[in-house]
Amino acid sequence: MNGQPRTTVDRRSPARQGVSDKGGRRRAEIAEAAAAILREEGPAGVSHRTVARRVGCSLSLTTYYYESLDEMLAEAGRINIGLWASRAEAVAEAAESEPPPTGPDAVTALVLRACLPAGDELLGHYLQLIAAARAIPVTRAYRTGRDRLNGALVRVLRQVRSECPPELVIAVVDGAAVSALSEGRDVRDTAAQLLRHVL
Repeated sequence: MNGQPRTTVDRRSPARQGVSDKGGRRRAEIAEAAAAILREEGPAGVSHRTVARRVGCSLSLTTYYYESLDEMLAEAGRINIGLWASRAEAVAEAAESEPPPTGPDAVTALVLRACLPAGDELLGHYLQLIAAARAIPVTRAYRTGRDRLNGALVRVLRQVRSECPPELVIAVVDGAAVSALSEGRDVRDTAAQLLRHVL
């Protein structure tokens, strides 16, 4: 060591340097609201005005923390892919602490828990995924975060003793979901039937 004080480089953009903890929380709140709107309505529903309305803050505050809509959409996309990856990781962690499932129904049920949102959110989930193609910041965020989701799914597949690539599983599930939604069929039943051919 040369005895000189160690310096830390602030890697944030100049506009973000010096943001207080309170400011950081406010910025995160704005990003979370944008992510929720993105999940519900797709990229077209996200604007500084709709986010300000959701948060209950002034329009100028959203533009202070996110100077451009692209920046806000990118952060919203990172939050959403992180949520989906966290869901799959939680399923993987639970599966690793239990005996491996036996029988095709139990196997497909476990994999589907890692791949699909819970509850009745399926239509909105796939509508916003398709709509994301029109927003480059969102597609970039989803693509960048895909590795974490794939990694969690690999852990789940290992528990069911399947060597199927996670990308193929996701493609089968997503394709089955869109087909089922467009034809008024049950998404989980349709996806489970198709998954049995690849697991």
